[in-house]
Amino acid sequence: MTDDELLLAKARDLKTRSEDDSMICATNFLDERQRSLISVLEKEQNKYTDTFYFGGYKDASRTAAVFVPKFFEVTDIDSFFLENPDDCPFCLIRIDKDRFTSLSHRDYLGAVMALGIKREMLGDFLVDESGCFVPCVRSVKGFLLSQLESVGRASVKVKEAAFSEIALTEAKSEEIVSFVSSLRLDNAVGAAFSVSRTKAGEAIEKGLVFVNSVQVFKPDYKLSEGSTLVFRGKGKAVIEEILGESKKGRLRIKIKKYI
Repeated sequence: MTDDELLLAKARDLKTRSEDDSMICATNFLDERQRSLISVLEKEQNKYTDTFYFGGYKDASRTAAVFVPKFFEVTDIDSFFLENPDDCPFCLIRIDKDRFTSLSHRDYLGAVMALGIKREMLGDFLVDESGCFVPCVRSVKGFLLSQLESVGRASVKVKEAAFSEIALTEAKSEEIVSFVSSLRLDNAVGAAFSVSRTKAGEAIEKGLVFVNSVQVFKPDYKLSEGSTLVFRGKGKAVIEEILGESKKGRLRIKIKKYI
């Protein structure tokens, strides 16, 4: 059994357990490709459970699939977990650094991974000027709180935080306005991530590009306003608005790129 087949089998077992035992069940954190892979479960018979994806904040890149019995009457998993924290299988860790050291996403990730914690146990690392938020599965909370004492050369203090605190940390982004011949995926990827259309097409065909968390392999896939793009290794962007059309028929689009 391949790793992908094993992942799908485990997710299907969790969904079945949620149905049989009338309880909330969740996978570990998934990357975009893994989420796209197990999305097939949403198309299977779903009489007793609903499937949600939770990453601790809106538009998270790494999310866990959460299977919820329908009698819970959940419509938004983020709001549900905020109101019912005891039902949430995840928690939020806050890492505060000293005032004198500059730390990057890579520094925080490297320090936590060096403790032997698997990447699948951790969500996105949300870095700000004074530290970092890290969603994680509850089973590693105690270990992180007791063992993480430094990141790079910086001393750090680690504590549990509430998911509502993430809302106070806004992801950094930049606005890009570009002309494209059409809203083909390869055109948009080229404009958003500053690569040629040829390079964009090659990346799409290799499975490196996701649209609204679904892996897309066709360069000519048509996008619409609001589409979220993830280019593995390059980042994330949103097609925010079609601003108009030039005299030559090219579309002027506004892109929000996360940096």
